[in-house]
Amino acid sequence: TTDSDMTLTVDGNIALNAGTTSVNSTDIPLRKYSLPSSTVGDYSGGDVYYYGSGSTVKGSIYYMASGGGWTLADADGVSSASGLLAVALGTDPDVDGMLLRGFVTLLTEVEGTEAIGSVLYLSATDTGIATITAPTGSGDIVRVLGYSLHATDNQVYFSPDNTFVELA
Repeated sequence: TTDSDMTLTVDGNIALNAGTTSVNSTDIPLRKYSLPSSTVGDYSGGDVYYYGSGSTVKGSIYYMASGGGWTLADADGVSSASGLLAVALGTDPDVDGMLLRGFVTLLTEVEGTEAIGSVLYLSATDTGIATITAPTGSGDIVRVLGYSLHATDNQVYFSPDNTFVELA
């Protein structure tokens, strides 16, 4: 088949009767992502959420507050580090979108000297920023945000873990 043969348009419900059709890996195209450019807020694929209020800064990390607004994330507190996290893709969340998971270029230099593949955490020093050093202060939240994809250009795989640890 060619790419032009792989278009499916559906108006209504669709059902697959597995008893009459077999599906193998050559029938389903792979999702292929490349490294995003070094432009802040550029992303090359992932899950984007178009919802929420407030003004955001492209490339910064936010959490969704209880009222539906986006606020800069900070590892210094449970409420700002344990919930839904996203990277702003512009200044208006419901228009520009918030990247929940995917490949993106962050606004601010990742704290520390990261290498490709370095684990990233939410910073307890600066809001909305990633770091390679896990927070250590009492009451800080340790949560993996994703991984560095480039040693100097802030390109990351943003995939916040669903679990976190609050330090005593």
